[in-house]
Amino acid sequence: MFTYEVLRDLVVKVHCKPSWLFRLVEEEEALRLVITVTGPDVTDPDNDISIRHYFPVPQASYNEKTWRRWLFEQCRNVENHELGEWFNIDAERPFAPLHGPGEDPYTVHEFRDDVDRQTVQDGSIREASY
Repeated sequence: MFTYEVLRDLVVKVHCKPSWLFRLVEEEEALRLVITVTGPDVTDPDNDISIRHYFPVPQASYNEKTWRRWLFEQCRNVENHELGEWFNIDAERPFAPLHGPGEDPYTVHEFRDDVDRQTVQDGSIREASY
């Protein structure tokens, strides 16, 4: 049985950005870290929204420094996601997070044309293999 007292103590004390809130919740017999971020809505920047980011807590008996690092990495995941939401060039969002079923919305993807995947280092284009 894992105890999470060290993590629980850290979550009560952690602060990141002013509009971020941290809590632990138990759902479906699993512990999750929830980071709630409040700020402008990417689709309507004049209005604020609150978004909850859920992260499964590993079943581990980490020490304080390791849990601290884990919390930091979850904050970096939120930043990756939000940066992908907001970054655009001429209204194109090449790094928009994937929100669909089975997708990890914290992984950075770059959306490119098929020809970019088929171009080899000498600049020639190989035939599609899919």
